[in-house]
Amino acid sequence: MGKAEETKARVERAALTLFVARGVAETTTREIAMAASIAEGTIYRYFPSKEQLALDIFLGHHRALAEALVEAHRPAVVLRDKIDAIVRCYCEWADRDWSLFAYHLLTQHLFLAMVPDGTPNPVDVVREVIIDAMAAGEIPSRDPDLAAASAIGTVMQPATYKVYGRFEGPLSEHVTFFADAAWAVLAVPER
Repeated sequence: MGKAEETKARVERAALTLFVARGVAETTTREIAMAASIAEGTIYRYFPSKEQLALDIFLGHHRALAEALVEAHRPAVVLRDKIDAIVRCYCEWADRDWSLFAYHLLTQHLFLAMVPDGTPNPVDVVREVIIDAMAAGEIPSRDPDLAAASAIGTVMQPATYKVYGRFEGPLSEHVTFFADAAWAVLAVPER
């Protein structure tokens, strides 16, 4: 990694740490520069604004997580195995860089509307797996968005609890529980 790439990475990590601790709006470029040990103006060599820096961090994680989820479930044939692979990938991804994961979770309400069309999306990955499983008769047919939201919630809610200190430890210690919960939600018969 060259010096410019190293400096950009330092700016991103410093901003990420501050954004998680204080929020995007409350963090100043001066604080980011101090945390990255650079002059404040240096930030603008890499990002036109603090808001673009915040969005770029979000989009990078958003895209990479979606791509990782696709690769994780690709070898699986049946829905149950796909669920296990997706949940395991999601939890391991969170545990690998909790700050980045927490940032993505906490700022999605700010940035989801700004995600460019065609950008890989973690929710769409899960939704497509569910639609395929419904078409194959593996689970009852129902609104795919409701099914995806419910299945994703079995992992996202514990992650949210962890952000707020109500849940401790690595998410990956609970992969089996989360996958069982997602399967149970998806397999509920229509009434």
